[in-house]
Amino acid sequence: MELSVLALQAVNISLWAIDKVSGGALEKAGADVLGFLAKRFQGKLQIDKSESKLLEAAILSEAEWDSKFQKDLERLVTHYQQIQNSSHVSQSTESGVNINVDKNPGTVIGQQFFR
Repeated sequence: MELSVLALQAVNISLWAIDKVSGGALEKAGADVLGFLAKRFQGKLQIDKSESKLLEAAILSEAEWDSKFQKDLERLVTHYQQIQNSSHVSQSTESGVNINVDKNPGTVIGQQFFR
């Protein structure tokens, strides 16, 4: 993942996680990104919405000289994106019920409808 895209994605995820108060897999993944960045920049930078450009610049700077930081952050951002992309559900009921759940790791149990 390109470094500038990685930094922007990490900032967006972190800011999103700040606003969330409920649980769930996506919230947990977002909190993981936020926690990783908060720990890394503890005492150096306050992570909040008003400082998003400063956080993005700090991520870029940090990742340029620390490849482990970049790899760890990329792993967390990719995990978040995989969870986010796996929650797509569509349903068509024009002639019966057809359910399509993209990248579903579990089991989809459908119902039969009789006319």
